[in-house]
Amino acid sequence: MTTPAPVKSTTRARRQARRREAAARRPRLRMSLYGFLLAWLLPNLIMAAIVMVLAMIPELQVYGTLTPLLVVVGIAALVVGLPLCLLVNWAFRHVLNQWVHVLGYALVGMLFGLVVLTQGVGGVLPMLIPVIGFPAGILMALGRTAAQPFTRVVEPAGTEPDPAD
Repeated sequence: MTTPAPVKSTTRARRQARRREAAARRPRLRMSLYGFLLAWLLPNLIMAAIVMVLAMIPELQVYGTLTPLLVVVGIAALVVGLPLCLLVNWAFRHVLNQWVHVLGYALVGMLFGLVVLTQGVGGVLPMLIPVIGFPAGILMALGRTAAQPFTRVVEPAGTEPDPAD
C-alpha cells in the first residue's frame, strides 16, 4: 500500500498573492540613480572632506591625528550607509511623504557614529560617536532633501491619476 502525497494548503499562497496584488495597486515613490548618488554619495564625500580639512589644522594635532577618522567615515558610508539607505528607499517606497524619507536618511547618518565602536573603546574614542553621527545625520538629511527633484510617484498600471490632485 502506498501513502498518498500530502496535499499542500493553498491558503498561504493565496495570501501572498493577495499581498502582492495589493502592493501592486498602491502608488510608490521612485528615486533615480542620480538622486540616490546625490542623497548618499555626496554627503559622504562632504563628510570625508570635512574630516580631511580638520586633520590638516595644526592646532588640532595636539589631540592626536584625525587621519584614522577618514577610514571610519569611509567604513561607515559603505558598511552602514549604503545598505541602510537602500533599505530606507525600499521600506518606505509606498510612503509618498518625502519628509519621512528625509528622516530615515537622517537616522541612517546618526548610525554612522556607531562604527567608531569597531575601532576600540579606550580613551576618548567613544566620545567621537556624536562627532561623526550628528554631522553625518544632518548631511544625509540634506542630501535626501536635495534629491527630491529626482524622485517621482509611480502610479500602478491601469489607474489614472486624479486630475484634482
